[in-house]
Amino acid sequence: MADVYDVIIIGAGVAGLTAALYASRQKVQTLVISQDLGGQLNLTPNLQNYPGLMLTSGDLLARTLENQVSNYGGTVLFDFVRSIEQTEDHSFIIKTPNRELNCKALVLAIGKIPRELGFENEKLLVNKGVHYSTRSSAPFYHGRVAATVGVGSYLVESALLLSKIARKVYVIYRTSKMAGDKDMIAALEKNDNVEQISNSEIVELKGNAVLQALVVKDSEGNLREITVDGLFVEMGSMINVEFVKHLVKTNPKGEIEINELCETSHPGIFAAGDATNISYKQVIVAGGEGAKAGISAYNYLQRLAGRPGIRADWKKEIGE
Repeated sequence: MADVYDVIIIGAGVAGLTAALYASRQKVQTLVISQDLGGQLNLTPNLQNYPGLMLTSGDLLARTLENQVSNYGGTVLFDFVRSIEQTEDHSFIIKTPNRELNCKALVLAIGKIPRELGFENEKLLVNKGVHYSTRSSAPFYHGRVAATVGVGSYLVESALLLSKIARKVYVIYRTSKMAGDKDMIAALEKNDNVEQISNSEIVELKGNAVLQALVVKDSEGNLREITVDGLFVEMGSMINVEFVKHLVKTNPKGEIEINELCETSHPGIFAAGDATNISYKQVIVAGGEGAKAGISAYNYLQRLAGRPGIRADWKKEIGE
């Protein structure tokens, strides 16, 4: 028999945990399902642009949010969602490899997964020289040597930002010319500290505790070793919507389409964070969208029960 909850949230990044916080504060049974705690927050060891906090880390923010959710009775379950189906009474059945769960309202906060290079030691070097967000981690390479590899506008924007911070920037791409905005490429080419390495690909990451060097191979098979302090992988991201795409509408980018209330095309299903069609993929934006999704899910439950919803979450007490 399925375990029954009022709201189930898939994803334990900032959007999912914030949605759980706002739902659980209304004293509804709330469950978060995720393979890990924090999601892409774990790629941000130094978080400097979260309002109200001078300096924190992504994993610390995730743990703090988890504690807040727990304080209001919410639960985090570490598992993998295989499928979602709707029942005849319009509730949802969520199946994982280990159990079956039922809920009346569902929040999708599945986030994005950055595309990796695929090297065996790549995961060991994450945040130890290898990064997937130039915006988040570039400031820590002031006056140092950095490289960026990727495609299209992702690569151009990364290289431009690094050129203003790093002492030396290597831009590595497989084609003969960079693709992207012509004006941005022209601005990049004016920087003396930028070296473009075209028709090339990275074939090895060197370093154990930290990244030390890259081995690059050109189209003729020639190898070159480049000593760097950091590498920024900007190859875009993936969104896994396979388990739910039969229920919600997505755009050509594969993002879940939502309205201003975080409602998807399917009644009872809400979505928040980087996996949606919001314009700005930032931690604070994901948190705000998560709050909206949590309140919207609660209001949906209220409407099912024939009661009015809420417009804001005001509570004088902390916990009970």
